[in-house]
Amino acid sequence: MNNKDFVQIVKSDLKESDLETFELVEFGKIRNESAPMGDFLSRMWTNFGKPESVMFEGFNYFIKDTKTNVIFSVYFGASGPGYAAKKNDIEKVKPRIYELEKILDNSKNSDCEEEIETDFGTYLCGAKNGIPYDKEK
Repeated sequence: MNNKDFVQIVKSDLKESDLETFELVEFGKIRNESAPMGDFLSRMWTNFGKPESVMFEGFNYFIKDTKTNVIFSVYFGASGPGYAAKKNDIEKVKPRIYELEKILDNSKNSDCEEEIETDFGTYLCGAKNGIPYDKEK
């Protein structure tokens, strides 16, 4: 599933102290207003499979950019999709995030589903037959 430029890694491969220094690098693109979470999830799933974790109001992946060796987080949270990295890596990873966004632009929606709790209730998010959805459970 991973392409040659970006690979998913697991959180246990990271130092907890590094994770504590992650900062927002950039917000991600919302490609489907009616199902923003399901659309983002299913495009990421196409390229990386199941997310590392499902959390309150979203999910996250840890991605290693093989060109820069920088590890960053790709997530969907309360304020939508976003990318985070260590402060010292932000300038190196910014152009690479734009490349990942292009990959997501051209990705199909994989059939998948995750149950995500939010302030507004529990939602089933994902895609079925290539059509993304965010529906209240």
